Amino acid sequence: MTSTTDRARAAMMGAAVADAATMGFHWLYDQARIAEVAGDEPEFRAPNKADFQDKGYFAHGGKTPGEASHYGAQMMAMATAMAGQDGYTADAYAGAFREWFDYGGRWVGYCDRPTRATLLAMAAAAADEQPITTCGADDAQLPAISKLPVLVARHHDDPGLAELVESAVRLTNDRDDSVAWGLATARMLAAAIHGASPGDAVAAAREGTTDQITKQIAAVHEMKSSTTAEVATAHALHCQLEVAFPVLCHAILTAESYKDAVRANILAGGDNCGRSIPIGAVLGACFTGDDTRGIPTEWAAKLKAPGDFITVVAG
Repeated sequence: MTSTTDRARAAMMGAAVADAATMGFHWLYDQARIAEVAGDEPEFRAPNKADFQDKGYFAHGGKTPGEASHYGAQMMAMATAMAGQDGYTADAYAGAFREWFDYGGRWVGYCDRPTRATLLAMAAAAADEQPITTCGADDAQLPAISKLPVLVARHHDDPGLAELVESAVRLTNDRDDSVAWGLATARMLAAAIHGASPGDAVAAAREGTTDQITKQIAAVHEMKSSTTAEVATAHALHCQLEVAFPVLCHAILTAESYKDAVRANILAGGDNCGRSIPIGAVLGACFTGDDTRGIPTEWAAKLKAPGDFITVVAG
C-alpha cells in the first residue's frame, strides 16, 4: 500500500524531474515552434538557442539535460535548509537561499528579478545587522511557489503548515497575493500527499482562498475540455501567478498521467518550467505506485540533483 511518506517523496521527485524535463524549452513563447522542433516528446531537450529563433528568452545556455532550471534550484535551496533538520525555519531557509543564489553560490545560471531583489535587500539588511528573513521582493511571479514541494512534503500534517508556507513565500516574494497562491498550491500538494485524485487536489485549493483564486479555478473547470496549450493561450504564457496558476491547475485537473501532463505543459510554452514544479509535485504524489501513470523511471534516472536534495527525498 502506498503511504503518505511514499507520496511525499514522489512529490519532491516529481517536481524536480518535471523541471529538468522542461528546461530545454523554457521561455520559448511559440507553441508551434516547440511542436515543430520536438514533436510529441519534448522532454529533456538540450537547451539550444537556435530552437528559439527570437521567439522567447534563451536563459539556460550551457545547461545539460537533467539539470535544474533556476526554479528547480529554488526548491534545492529549501532542501538544503531542511537537510538534517527537524523541519522548516526561516533563518535556515534564508541562509540556504543566500548559499545557493548569492555571489559565488551553488547556483550557476540565470537569476530572476525577485531573487536579485531579495538578495540585494538581504545584503543591505545584513550590513545593518538586521534580520535577513524579511527582505522578500514585491513580486507575484512563479518563484514564490517553487520551494513549496519540499516544505509541504515535510510538513503536510503540521497544523501550522499555513504559517510555514506564508513565511517561506514572503521570504522571497513579500506580497499578499503571492501568499494566497502559495497557500492554494500547498493545499493541492498536501491533498495529493494524503491520497487525493488530481481533481480533488485542485478542489482542495479552493478551501478558504480568495475570490480571485476561486474564479481562476472555476474558469479552469469551464475549459476542462480544452488542451493545456489552449488554456495557456487564453490566459497568457508568462511568469505572473495571475495567469500561470490557472494553467497549472488545468494541467493537474485534466491529467491522465504524469508524463502526459508534463509534456502538455512543455508544449504550452512560455514559463513552462515555473508551472512544471507544482504540476510535477502534485501528479508525482497522485500517481505514486502506478507504473503506467506515475513518474517514468527513465525520466527520474536522468535527473541531476545535489546530494542534499536526494537525502531529503530519501528521508
